[in-house]
Amino acid sequence: MITLHIAPNDASMRLDRFLRKRLPLRTLSDIYRMIRTGFARVNGKRAKENYRLQEGDTLELRMDETELATGKVTNEEGLAELSKTEFFRRNLQIVYEDESLIACNKPPHLVVHSGTGHESQATLIDLIKSYMLAKDKKEADADPVLVHRLDRDTSGIILVAKNKAVVRKLHTLLRGHDLTKKYLAVCHGAPPKQQGSVEADLIKTLERNEGTKMRVGERGLYSKTEYAVAKRGNDVCKLELTLVTGRTHQIRVHMAHIGCPVVGDVRYGDARKDQRLFSKNGVVRRLYLHAGMVSFVHPNDGRRLTLTVPEPEEFSAIMKAGV
Repeated sequence: MITLHIAPNDASMRLDRFLRKRLPLRTLSDIYRMIRTGFARVNGKRAKENYRLQEGDTLELRMDETELATGKVTNEEGLAELSKTEFFRRNLQIVYEDESLIACNKPPHLVVHSGTGHESQATLIDLIKSYMLAKDKKEADADPVLVHRLDRDTSGIILVAKNKAVVRKLHTLLRGHDLTKKYLAVCHGAPPKQQGSVEADLIKTLERNEGTKMRVGERGLYSKTEYAVAKRGNDVCKLELTLVTGRTHQIRVHMAHIGCPVVGDVRYGDARKDQRLFSKNGVVRRLYLHAGMVSFVHPNDGRRLTLTVPEPEEFSAIMKAGV
């Protein structure tokens, strides 16, 4: 339990904004969930997110004190502290490791690397650096590098090379299409065939009020996704997807293009259908896209390595809700 007393300089601040300021390791959706479920109480009572804090208020947070400790880390001391936090324990899920590689099962909402809009949040790369430092002090200068990327809201398996020499070899495999990635997605509606593929040219555009987006359009880059329907419901379906190419937001754009947007996709999806589905009991609000498998030839010994992670529990729950 964390107890905070509201000082004069924080008086009149909204509860949700105060929590975002003090809990840099928590996502916005986490913070709203805390408020809604009573894990954040003001003067012993539940409060709404827009409650204006007053000087002398007592804020009780049902969480580990380490959640207050660390945001973005930039030095060895910060990395050492990060490994002691609940954020570290909650988000770093290593499923494979050898002298060259680490594979993680990334949860949704975790940023994989620093970028615009994510400067204050610890990333997957920060977590791996912290892990390597805690494991061996000689790893203080470790420079782990992403082999490929997952969007912040996509969960699943992701490869990280322990050094740049390894990642160069793996990028050669990527260019030669010798690295296979398979995904699961829950989508609104269903494609017309049990299995098939989506092929389209994708182009990057800058949309007013929406920022950078990928769109199907002329003069774009060729892209292809193969799909198979794993399960059908009345309103949703579960798809098994294989990336043939690896363009930015490829699956999300392709599914929207054929009229089956990924559930929970705030950029390319259907907000009205999402809201209706998320209002049902037991349905978790998230992007329902999960990287379940990656297969590649190991750059050091030439053996084929296939790594899998299980389907998140909420995928089954939303299929039942959508039937």
